[in-house]
Amino acid sequence: MKIGIYNKRSILSSLLTVISFISVIPIPSRLLPKWTPDNLRHFPVMLPVAGLVFGAFWLILWQVLSSLPAVSPILRGFMMMLLTLALTGGLHLDGLMDTCDAIFSHRDRDTRLKILSDTHTGSFAVICCVVVLMAKTLLFSELLTHGVHPLTLSFIPVYSRLGMALLLTNLPFAKPSGLAATLGASRSKRDNIPLVMILLALSFLSTGIITAMMILCLVLHVIICVKIFGGITGDLLGAFVEVSEVIMLSGMVIVSCI
Repeated sequence: MKIGIYNKRSILSSLLTVISFISVIPIPSRLLPKWTPDNLRHFPVMLPVAGLVFGAFWLILWQVLSSLPAVSPILRGFMMMLLTLALTGGLHLDGLMDTCDAIFSHRDRDTRLKILSDTHTGSFAVICCVVVLMAKTLLFSELLTHGVHPLTLSFIPVYSRLGMALLLTNLPFAKPSGLAATLGASRSKRDNIPLVMILLALSFLSTGIITAMMILCLVLHVIICVKIFGGITGDLLGAFVEVSEVIMLSGMVIVSCI
């Protein structure tokens, strides 16, 4: 009985840790768990669960904006993009910017890892940031114009956090003392079982194009992480979320235009 209670508390602690870390959603300080191995035990599995919270916000704003046809699609797309940015506080975008600076520096692996930790912002980071924000705005705008099932759209943040969880669970850590190593300190290969089950459930509930785009992005990201950086880091996890969401939105636009 104690084991069951412990597991339930550990799961809840991991979920609260995930929400407090990857979002700006306020959680009372008395409920915030400490970053201990026990409280981080289920961190990867709770990532897609937290993605459901993001998806709910996407769904609500999408329904509101869909009821305002008089407002230009570009402005409504911009508001959707702002929501994705506001919910995370720019956390994942920051990871993408550091990743772009590191990749396009064309330096050796050790130097690229140092660039990931550098607080300075390079030109490649700015370019990638602008491109991603513009892409999301335009993609949301296109989907608002052509119409899309809002429930399907709301699965995108779940998919992106699921991919983040799979990366955190299975890839080696590029840095032994980095953020990814801290968050995945208690990870287990057994976490792949519920993560794969979540993937299968999503594939039945959403459209095939989103699943295909996410898997494609996941495979490419694994290659980049292993070949260029030797493993995963916190910045690379954030970069996956931003890039995968753009790719999945692009897939939905392509299907809606056919």
